Amino acid sequence: MSLLRKKSIVSIVWTYIGFIFGAINVFLSARYLSPEYNGLTRVILEMGVLFSSFATFGVPTLLAKFYPYYNDRLDRKNSDLLTLALVITTIGFILLAASTYFLKPLISRKFSGKSPLLVDYYYLALPIAFFLTYLNILEAQAWNLFKTVISNFFKEVAFRIANLVLLGAYIFQLISLDTFIILFSLLYGVSFLGLLIYMISIGEINITFKISKLTRRLWRMMVPYVLLMLAGNVVTIFKDSFDGLAISSLHGLEYAAVFVLVNYLVTSIGVPQRSVVSIAFPVIARAWKEKNMEKLADVYTKTSITLLLISTFLFGLVWINFEDALTFLQLPAIYLTGKTTLLLLALAKIVELGTGASGQIIISSRRWKFESYSNMILLASSVPVNYLMIKEYGIEGAGAAVLILIIVFNGIRFFYLWYNYKLQPFNIKTVYGVAMPVILILITTLLINTPWPLLNICLRSIIYVAGFITITLLLNISEDATGVFQTVKKRLGITKPE
Repeated sequence: MSLLRKKSIVSIVWTYIGFIFGAINVFLSARYLSPEYNGLTRVILEMGVLFSSFATFGVPTLLAKFYPYYNDRLDRKNSDLLTLALVITTIGFILLAASTYFLKPLISRKFSGKSPLLVDYYYLALPIAFFLTYLNILEAQAWNLFKTVISNFFKEVAFRIANLVLLGAYIFQLISLDTFIILFSLLYGVSFLGLLIYMISIGEINITFKISKLTRRLWRMMVPYVLLMLAGNVVTIFKDSFDGLAISSLHGLEYAAVFVLVNYLVTSIGVPQRSVVSIAFPVIARAWKEKNMEKLADVYTKTSITLLLISTFLFGLVWINFEDALTFLQLPAIYLTGKTTLLLLALAKIVELGTGASGQIIISSRRWKFESYSNMILLASSVPVNYLMIKEYGIEGAGAAVLILIIVFNGIRFFYLWYNYKLQPFNIKTVYGVAMPVILILITTLLINTPWPLLNICLRSIIYVAGFITITLLLNISEDATGVFQTVKKRLGITKPE
């Protein structure tokens, strides 16, 4: 796991740098945009992400699963896998673009009452979908080449820096609000062009229109795989996007803005998942190919405890400072109504991350159809459950529905892997990883309550972070965390290298 550890750490660092810029963007948007327009930018973005999931046809997962076969049997100049991926996604985007015209009447009926702005700017979801579709293809190829650090930089950091520049232009009145919304829809173009230029510069964009013998032999496996992955990806994205769309339709863009704020904070908890999975996925695919169950078990356990620790650590840090942070930043009072939703969504994210790379292990196995089928069942369950809960309880209902469904869905994944492969990631360290942040949250919130929000934030954060790191290292809860600590000590000259 040394390679995984090193690359994961660097990827997580870049991803969190991106998150810092993203957090600045979120709070500047909440401060300088009205809740309605702030909600509009988020919902348009979610709609673009949803459209992109249709256009990609599940191809990024196809690239990850079949790349080892092409890499072992063909040299890169003769490999037609990337070309095949680009052709499929181009066809997918053309079909998507055509279908948006026919969806406009439905959008008007569902959103004109509570969110008329969304109807006016509906078509701006298309440029978001376009750039994100091709960015996802390039990113999947970069993952195959273990270029995860640079791909995470462009997707997580470059996008948010461009967003910050755009916000600055609006705040200082260099552009109008309408121009801001239009340019916002083009932001993923910065990430796409940056990663494209990088991939070309290292000679990894090899296009060939000659169909290889390997493709002719594998296409009977690839077609059903792509179709099922398409269904699975759409289900996943739709599940994540549905809440914002439903809240906008039923309660208005203002409450969508509140939901987006707390959801972004929860997203920060899940940031490491993307980096860890991007590194682990090729290793998992290779382990299945070599039938190395010991390696699978190792990756499963270590991704589980690592992601659990990071997610509970970040949740505690966000939770103990939520109210004081909003007060200090002088955000509109409506955003304080999202605290209960924050708790529910954060618990759902912790459950998801705590099960480690379970989804990637299933997708890469010969029983990959189970992942798509279970995703489709999840969608069939989530849409009516979320809709009814949101209609009845607003944004709190959205959080409760997500938590219930995530527990059920990840529980099914867990028992499936345990029953079929005797794989399960939990041990006594899992208990430590859950109990420790709960105790630290109680201690910090009970001890620190001054009239000054910024002082509360600083004192609580120092106590919480120091306590978490100390206990984690003393109990050796995570081998990766301990390994990182030892490496830092050696680099600083505190201990001599062995």
